[in-house]
Amino acid sequence: MNEVDYYQLFLKRKLKGIPFQVWGYDHYHKEKSLLYRTGNKEPFSPKFDDSEKETKSFQVKKQSDLNLNYFYYPDGNQVCVCIFSPITVLTDEEVEYLYHFISLSLSKEIIQAKNTELHNVVDSILSITSSLDLEDVLEKIISNALKVIPASDAGYLLLYDPSTQLLIPKAPVGFNENIFHFKVKVGESITGKVFEDGEGRIFNSKEGLYNEMYRNNISKENYYYITSAARPTEAAMCVPISIDDKRIGVMTILQWNKKKELVEHDLKLLQGFAAQAAIAIQNAQFYSQANRRLKEITELNNQLKGKNIQLQKRYEVHAALTNISLQNKGIETIVYEFNHMVDPTVSFLNALDNNYYSNTTVLAPLSIYEMKEIFSRRRQPLHIKIIEKSIKTYYLYPIYNGHLFLGCLITNVRKSISKTDQMTLEQGSSILALELLKKQTVTEIYYKKTHEQFEGLLKYQDTEQMQKRAKDIGLNPSSYWLITIFEIPHYSDIQLLEIEVHQLISKVKNALPTSVRLIYGFHNKIVVLISDLTRNNLYPIPPKIQQLKVDWLNNDNHPFRGGISTVYSGLENIKKCYEEANKTLSYLANRNKNDIIRYEDIGLNKLFLNQSTNEIEQFINEVFSPLWSNTDRSKDLEKTLLIYIKSNRSATKTAEQLHIHINTLYQRLKKIEDLLEIELNKNEDTLKIQLACHLRETYQHSIM
Repeated sequence: MNEVDYYQLFLKRKLKGIPFQVWGYDHYHKEKSLLYRTGNKEPFSPKFDDSEKETKSFQVKKQSDLNLNYFYYPDGNQVCVCIFSPITVLTDEEVEYLYHFISLSLSKEIIQAKNTELHNVVDSILSITSSLDLEDVLEKIISNALKVIPASDAGYLLLYDPSTQLLIPKAPVGFNENIFHFKVKVGESITGKVFEDGEGRIFNSKEGLYNEMYRNNISKENYYYITSAARPTEAAMCVPISIDDKRIGVMTILQWNKKKELVEHDLKLLQGFAAQAAIAIQNAQFYSQANRRLKEITELNNQLKGKNIQLQKRYEVHAALTNISLQNKGIETIVYEFNHMVDPTVSFLNALDNNYYSNTTVLAPLSIYEMKEIFSRRRQPLHIKIIEKSIKTYYLYPIYNGHLFLGCLITNVRKSISKTDQMTLEQGSSILALELLKKQTVTEIYYKKTHEQFEGLLKYQDTEQMQKRAKDIGLNPSSYWLITIFEIPHYSDIQLLEIEVHQLISKVKNALPTSVRLIYGFHNKIVVLISDLTRNNLYPIPPKIQQLKVDWLNNDNHPFRGGISTVYSGLENIKKCYEEANKTLSYLANRNKNDIIRYEDIGLNKLFLNQSTNEIEQFINEVFSPLWSNTDRSKDLEKTLLIYIKSNRSATKTAEQLHIHINTLYQRLKKIEDLLEIELNKNEDTLKIQLACHLRETYQHSIM
């Protein structure tokens, strides 16, 4: 099921037969279209207003017989869901779901549009670089510029002539012969000014265009020639043509009929094409000069062939891998395709889920931990040598998203990687990075959905409804249950936290492949529901989790803690498992411990789970404060009392541990009784002191 189907299915299920229509508004082309509709209602055609997109992401507008639900997206595009029922209103949660489902659909359309745009640019570049005849290249530049900016109707080039210090018209499309008399000085009119300062310009009105001409002192002759060479111009765009820092001319495209607003994106696209056009012009000029210098033409021709081959190779790599990504064939298919494009074997070490993708059975030469160590100090690719039975050379190409290390492409080479293979890895790495981020986004959505399903299961009171809900999410009601909740308490980077949660979930699945029935991440926590038809099969689970924690910390990850519930049978006890796991986690958090313990291991401390840390500390202070002073004597008394209680009030054992005479111990105990106003032979006083000593050891980090 694709992304479009999700929001359609969501609306169908929610509205249950109520007619609705989905309209989209393309901010770029200023057009609206009917995306989907149900029922026999005529197309409604809602109104869209660009001014509202900056202030909100969602808005409801009610009319007498329908509700209009507007969604505003960061790129300016809008969607309106028209529900033909005045009483049907979407909840905030449903709006959020619908917003993201539609966003995924729009993102796919944007990607497809960008791919089409990219294909047009690449095809145009291939076209202008396919000829080395200067006049032919210039004609192709303008004809292809009109393809790159489809909203344009005409265009021309002006190339700078150093001998006359004028910009000379070349290869006009849509103009009469008068255009060839339009020769401007540097700084004159719009074209001369763009050539002078190197800044592209957009004009979306006739008034703005002609005012700019006059502002930059266009001559009467040139004004006549440019205005009489073609129909009146409604909009125009002009960019410089430069080779490195040297400008050689300008390129201008025009609209006779206003098809759409020319925007900054159009300007950047034309500037990028102009840069390639500059290369094509330069190549043609080199070729003309090389006719007089045979040796130079041979060398130059080889260089041009190499550039064209690399450009074609880059295009083929990008097109092939983009196609795989759009078809959602996954990382394995992308790595498989790499191995058809690159001579040495290519493998990929995924740092997000600690997976190694390879077309061979050979193990990864380096671990994730070693990769992180290497690229913690550098971001650039490198060659490394590993000595095993023999010396092997590997080329490592890291993949990052901002400052986050996503993984590394690995190739086994003889000496060093070729330029072509290096370019292939470089071009494909961006596609692989997008695939990884797309997979992570889908995983986050899955975690959120699973969290909501599980929370919903816990809220059911009726056993029959609970069993039905459990079966819907794949749980066997007759199983034994165990819930573990992990928490990463300390983190500074949300993106890094998401990756570590994903990695920890992957490790839990690998450690408990047959026992995990439900697992998801939520913020900095991971909830794991473990079940089995036999109670005894669940008892080895805690040791496996302890070993998982050791392996996790050995790889220099953030520490985590975990609470494990008691094993219960029956679906009605899942909520009890969940509460016990959370209580165990709270117990560890209150003591600032990063351990993994079971609920039953809390022991006596279960009595104090609902007590605040402040209340417990106040009780401890009330008992021990009479013994606290700045003298060494008071410290001896406190230590004596703790050891005496821990030794089950055995005077002999206490004296041995303190290395003091038994009479000295009795003197200290008497002093303690006087200061605390207790009698250690009274059961009530003894119980109070035993409890205080127990809590003091448990809450040592809270004691002054």
